[in-house]
Amino acid sequence: MDIVMIEDLIVTRNLSIKSDLITLKDVVENERFYSIPLYQRLYVWGEDQVTTLLEDLERATKTPDNYYFLGGTMIISNKNKYDLIDGQQRFTTLWLLSYELRNELESFAYAHINKVYVKRLSFAIRDFADQYFTNPDNYSLLTNEEKLQLEGITQAQKTIQTFLNAEERGNTREFKQKLTKLLFEKVAFIETEMPAGIDENRLFEVLNNRGVQLQHHEIIKSKLIQYLPDDEKRKYAQIWEACSIMDNYIEKNIKDVCGFKWGDITQKETEEDTEIGLPADIINRIAKSTSDYEDKHLSEILELDKYDLKENNEDYDYDSGKVRSIISFPMFLQHTLRIFIFKNKYEGCSTSKVAEVNEKKLIETFENHFYPYYLNETNVKAFIELLLKLRINFDKHVIKWIEKEANQEIHLIKRLYQNKKVLQRKELLSNEGFALLQSMLYHSQQITTLYWLTPFLHKTLQEDNSENLYKYLLKLDNLMFCSELSEELSLRSWNLIENELTVFKADISALRKPSGTTFWSYWFYKTDFILWYLKASEQGDDWKNYRMTKKNSVEHISPQNRREYDENILWDENETLSDDEKKKRLDDFGNLVLLAVGMNSEYSNKSFAEKRTSFFEKKRLDSLKSALIFENQKWNWTLCEKHRNEMIALFVDYFTKTM
Repeated sequence: MDIVMIEDLIVTRNLSIKSDLITLKDVVENERFYSIPLYQRLYVWGEDQVTTLLEDLERATKTPDNYYFLGGTMIISNKNKYDLIDGQQRFTTLWLLSYELRNELESFAYAHINKVYVKRLSFAIRDFADQYFTNPDNYSLLTNEEKLQLEGITQAQKTIQTFLNAEERGNTREFKQKLTKLLFEKVAFIETEMPAGIDENRLFEVLNNRGVQLQHHEIIKSKLIQYLPDDEKRKYAQIWEACSIMDNYIEKNIKDVCGFKWGDITQKETEEDTEIGLPADIINRIAKSTSDYEDKHLSEILELDKYDLKENNEDYDYDSGKVRSIISFPMFLQHTLRIFIFKNKYEGCSTSKVAEVNEKKLIETFENHFYPYYLNETNVKAFIELLLKLRINFDKHVIKWIEKEANQEIHLIKRLYQNKKVLQRKELLSNEGFALLQSMLYHSQQITTLYWLTPFLHKTLQEDNSENLYKYLLKLDNLMFCSELSEELSLRSWNLIENELTVFKADISALRKPSGTTFWSYWFYKTDFILWYLKASEQGDDWKNYRMTKKNSVEHISPQNRREYDENILWDENETLSDDEKKKRLDDFGNLVLLAVGMNSEYSNKSFAEKRTSFFEKKRLDSLKSALIFENQKWNWTLCEKHRNEMIALFVDYFTKTM
């Protein structure tokens, strides 16, 4: 079978590629069995790779409620098993770990069928490997040559055994229990099932010899481009490619992908720095680009490292600094899809089944929400043109991670400026609140969805003024997260597209509940933004230059386990309070701040005075809420209640000013 047949099966015959996020528990419950084909090498991971994975897993046990993502596997159904085309090294390591840990994981290593233990992982044809995996105690029965071929596996087993039983772990039994639970329930990987009938050997060769991973958005692009006339495929493929590179600005991507000079995509020369955008006819300019392009098959996309860009003499200096996007291209595609569907609702479109943002289900999302309704030339063109418009607006109006100093990134919005010699991205100084608000939303929401981007990006199609967009986002944030709206965020954000955002009934009742460490981190981020918004002008430069940073640990100001000498407590010794009443005071919003994990360990059960001293010794202002609390020389229940009520009053004042 020629490799072109892969594309024929995937695209022309409209076969679907299934992709799911699964755990070992899912493997067991779905009674799945796997085989490593003959064309695959046996286990080749060395000690460093195994140890790195083990150390990562050990760190993951400290946050047991979070998933640990292990990457992906690629499979093809083969009779009653699945052939592992890609990811067998990780999968084999999981099997070895399961064998060593046993308990719940034994059901992953071996299935119990009709009173017989059947191994979950087998090796095609290689009987000696199968014999070993049936029972590693059979090692002594193997020939020297077979033992040599299994050396990687046996060395990995020794590495795992040494790691699990190391004395520095203290209570190894407790650690093993935590690791077992994590591996079975929270270690997740993306399992991609390719259509039956594909030449496994050739696909494996393309994926591994070339070192290229099949990206799902490339499959979608390949399918959509099929619906365009031959003379327009080049143009729309290049637009897609330029939009897909998220860690540069769009003008750089277009220049590189199309082989342009800067003069091909800029305005007339000007002596003074002038803010510019891409030309209105940029799509036509792309169509006329002189870079060589062929109508590539999916196979060629897999084997192609990058576009072969022709050399040209630069006519401008360009400076954007080192940047990194806050979202991936699959996420950006799904936000674009949601906006496209909103603008082009098909008959029977149900708001109860809106497209979600889930990077792991990118192909499935398009199969369910685009392919059945929009697969024609007109809609494909409209979608890719919308993709470009939104990408231009995304780079103009949405924060990016900007490297200010070595290894230090902050959230900034940069605009494109041009003069006679230089094209440069410069920081937006006139509206720093716009970037700070977005930074607050980024840190306080699930970064794999950021649903606020759907209505916000839609708004940028109607409004280009940053001040007006800032006002819009202030309202959008209030409605999405501080109101009585209770739908899932995917639906809530969808329903707020083109909403006038005028009907608002605040719900901040959560701030009066003694929720302690279960408080939603958003309330702390929002409090800091409100304090900056309302009070920064009255404070010093440290307030005015305040930046949001990653914080995920709720800390008590008056500690839960106070030291005997700490006189700053939330009840008097002569007060008759039950343990439950004392806990409610400790868990009050007024007694809590949000800190980075490292700072949380520094605070621990230190006294108020010690925490206050540490706060003022810090060179950086990490929390505005903390700054207000530590203005107090002492701390007690009266001051705690006062602080909480003042914060609630500031929320109310803020809503009045921003809605």
